[in-house]
Amino acid sequence: MKKIKSLYIITVLLLGCTAQIKTGDETLTVHLDFTRQPENIHEIGLIDQVQILSLDCKEAIFGEVNKIIRYEDHIYLMDKSQTRSVVVYDTSGHFVSLISKRGKGPEEYIQLTDIFIDPDDNTLNVVSRIDKKILKYDITGNRLLEVKKISKPFTRFSKMKDGYVGYMGNYGEDRKMPYNIWTMSPDMKLENHFFDIAETWESITLGDGSVFSTYNANTNFITPMDYNIYHIEKDQVTVPYTFDLGKTGWPTEYKDYEQVSKMGNENRYILRFYNFQETPNHFIVHVLYGGQYLLGVYNKQSSVSHIARLEPYMDKYFFSFGQIIGFDEYAIYTLVDASEIKKMWNGRDQYNDFESEYPEQIKRLREKFPQVHEDGNPFLVMYHIN
Repeated sequence: MKKIKSLYIITVLLLGCTAQIKTGDETLTVHLDFTRQPENIHEIGLIDQVQILSLDCKEAIFGEVNKIIRYEDHIYLMDKSQTRSVVVYDTSGHFVSLISKRGKGPEEYIQLTDIFIDPDDNTLNVVSRIDKKILKYDITGNRLLEVKKISKPFTRFSKMKDGYVGYMGNYGEDRKMPYNIWTMSPDMKLENHFFDIAETWESITLGDGSVFSTYNANTNFITPMDYNIYHIEKDQVTVPYTFDLGKTGWPTEYKDYEQVSKMGNENRYILRFYNFQETPNHFIVHVLYGGQYLLGVYNKQSSVSHIARLEPYMDKYFFSFGQIIGFDEYAIYTLVDASEIKKMWNGRDQYNDFESEYPEQIKRLREKFPQVHEDGNPFLVMYHIN
């Protein structure tokens, strides 16, 4: 990483005034070379310890998990596209509650798009886009406390230290004020806005990943074809970090979705970061490059960067790395299908004899899980970060 002086100031319109998206006095640049041979994620000093949980399937079966939150002694899993529900577990994988309230009633949601924790009032918040409201539950998800109307149909929502921030997901709604980011007061009144929605990106959503992340109470934001990390504050946006991806960054002449979609060589470039997370010791970006999901990892203490491939875990147990569904400053969260765990638990499949190669790991897996139902909920793996 190297420090560079402020390179640019981008002026954008706010609510009745002018503000800036700008670098600070110094912006930190991280260089990541995704063309080099990736390293095993378990060998770069990123992961400290690993936990695997069997998620109780007696009370709730979910289809696709789009977001995970771990808060205190609860884990929250959102499935916005299949079961359209939120399932709450404790940190041992035991079922706590199910929120499944799809409908048009006053205490229901039409389109589940996000969940977040509000630590100020210790609530779980469920965001519904089309009907512009937030359902506030107690932290267990068992009791609905309040339904709050919001001013915009947000697809993502996050708590900030002095209010809230919402992301439109490229849905312009009001063509006179087509902005993607809106900051709000503690009572959820609109305050400022940033990032124009380009006409070529109008109503184009990007699916997986998260545009927001939090570290040390700072709210970070990422956007496609742009390798800056933005700090969102109530009345300004700054750029504390930027990533130089070299030849894998999009050429400057391609800056809108229409141009990207017409290209036949998208695998040569990294369209976006699916996730960005800062931790006490690292910057982590989650990308798709050359048809493979990889992590770019920068160690803030040693000033060394790594490109990491998501290899199976084979220390205490043996199982595949899993599908990344989220990060926080403490862990990477993945899901491994129960059918995959069952293969490991059996010790073999038609192509591999896992037990002969990893006998102790398979033994410990069977001791931890006396039974594995291959048609049950996926297993949650928490990779705790150094």
